Amino acid sequence: MFGSKSVASPTVTKGMDRLTETWDTARVAMAPRLAAAREAVGPWVDEASTRMTPVIERVTPAVDTARTRLREDVVPAVTAAVENSAPARAEAKERAAAALLALRGQQRKVRRWPIALGCLLAGAAAGLAAGAINRKMATPVTPTPFPVTPPTPTPTTAQDEADTTTPYPAKSG
Repeated sequence: MFGSKSVASPTVTKGMDRLTETWDTARVAMAPRLAAAREAVGPWVDEASTRMTPVIERVTPAVDTARTRLREDVVPAVTAAVENSAPARAEAKERAAAALLALRGQQRKVRRWPIALGCLLAGAAAGLAAGAINRKMATPVTPTPFPVTPPTPTPTTAQDEADTTTPYPAKSG
């Protein structure tokens, strides 16, 4: 009755058996009482149904008209009002929260680190973008070599030629 899985615990099995027995007993005991109640109330339900049928037929067009107006006129107006009043409701909510904190003698916590972190990231992104654009737009610079001037020959003298044999001047002394 409760599923196809078998439960290994004997306590649970015993409890399920007792529940099934109780349910069967209650159903057998209540069946004649429910049948008697149906027979007693049946004529009243039939009479109410026959009396209400003309009323329902008269009201049905008005209900349909009201339903149509609700869908076509009221719902769009309410939706537009909710959308248009969103900023005012948000400001009222902030002011109410601030007033409540003021009454308690507290101050609102201001968290500035997210703003600073956002600005830092935005600056880094702007710097990377500017560097990439600069690299694309720049023309490569080729270095020009320095002009090489030929060395000027110095006039040689006889004494200079004599000194060339000894790397250091002679010591005196």
